[in-house]
Amino acid sequence: MNQEKSGKLPIRVKFGYGAAEGANSLIFTNFYVFFMFFLTDVVKIDPAFAGFILMLRTLWDALFDPVVGVWSDRIKSKYGRRRPILFAVAVPYGIIAWLLFSDFNLGPNLTKIYFVIIVILHSIAFALLEVPHMALSAEMTQDYDERTNLNAYRAAWSQIFSVISGGACLVLAQYFSKTFHSPRIGWSLMAAGFGLTCIPLILFTWRSTRGYELFPEEVTVKVRDIFDAALKNRPFRYTILMYTLGIAGMSIAGAVMVYFMTYVMGFDEKKSSIGFTLLFACTVLWVPLISVTSNKLGKRGAYFIFIGLWALVQGVGIMALKPGNVILYFILIVLASAGVIGVYMIGWTIIPDVLELDEFKTGQRREGLYYGIISLVQKVGSAIALWLVGVILHQVGYLPNAQQTEKALWGIKIMYGFGTGLLLILSIFFCYLMPMTKKKHTALREAIRLKKEGKPFDQSAFEDLL
Repeated sequence: MNQEKSGKLPIRVKFGYGAAEGANSLIFTNFYVFFMFFLTDVVKIDPAFAGFILMLRTLWDALFDPVVGVWSDRIKSKYGRRRPILFAVAVPYGIIAWLLFSDFNLGPNLTKIYFVIIVILHSIAFALLEVPHMALSAEMTQDYDERTNLNAYRAAWSQIFSVISGGACLVLAQYFSKTFHSPRIGWSLMAAGFGLTCIPLILFTWRSTRGYELFPEEVTVKVRDIFDAALKNRPFRYTILMYTLGIAGMSIAGAVMVYFMTYVMGFDEKKSSIGFTLLFACTVLWVPLISVTSNKLGKRGAYFIFIGLWALVQGVGIMALKPGNVILYFILIVLASAGVIGVYMIGWTIIPDVLELDEFKTGQRREGLYYGIISLVQKVGSAIALWLVGVILHQVGYLPNAQQTEKALWGIKIMYGFGTGLLLILSIFFCYLMPMTKKKHTALREAIRLKKEGKPFDQSAFEDLL
């Protein structure tokens, strides 16, 4: 149903909208932080092949995302374009989340085939949840600051369930492993609990957002629009690069962090769980400050501050860290958490602003197209980053559940510290080049309104964006 609401949203709607992101983050964190560790140290798959599996999954996800985006733009339903997809994917998403961490002891070759198939299925389910959910946020409100507030709720749900995933995964897997005397059963039961949790969260978002999808009318979307429209959108090109590099840095840091804590810092499961809990729990505390900073200094200004802080932590703090500096490491984690949430929270709110240039030119709302493209490019970058993690672990001689050589330890540290920091600095650079501002966005929205009403409009305030 078409709701002519472009300003403030009820708190209950914003709260409910974020719930699906809780499901998304619960499994996203589990996958990107622990899946490679699970493959190498529990399933006993070679690190290089484990990295290949992660790359394959992410590349498949990247290719499928634009398909979901275009499809969701073209759906004709009295229930909207995005919400029916959320309803349909809820149960399959939970089941696949369980199978992702379940090793059925099929033998070396069949086990590899099994995990290739499961990661592709997870990729499909993830895209069917993520792309429509992201596109829905751009349709629920057109207000510049309200989009920041809406995504603050989403970010809060995201980080709360990232805390649960990061803090509880290793603890639950270890508990069930000891109880049933089998690491395979332990990890599978942990994943089953997470998968069951996802289903009601997704359905809660589906129910809460009823009536708040603004633009279910028919739109025209073709494959060539990727090149003829989206990639000719100047602010969108810079946003792609900014967001992709930030997520790639996050992917490397997330995948290597468990190796860093286990082998470089010498942490047991308890201390590692404290580290992950600190990382994700403190992101929730940063959300209000990021929101206020974004409203005061603009989204680019907030990105410079919080991602810059994270780059400093990884590139300088981690590289200078010694194995005995436990308290210092925990302090660095708290500071890094500002950047972890900043990449998502600020990136999410910039994307809807820049895609509205397309609405000005075409008169159509094609959020699915744009979110599908940015997801594709971002995930290709993440896929390459995760594949390189596996390759580097193999090249430096990493051995699961063993004493690591000095070469292996340095390889882990450099990936986690310098590698992440470099990608974040590049992300900040492209954010600096991205020309969309609050003032230009306000002028753009006014021009769109006047154009729809058939009245004269002035585009001089945002001429450089065109």
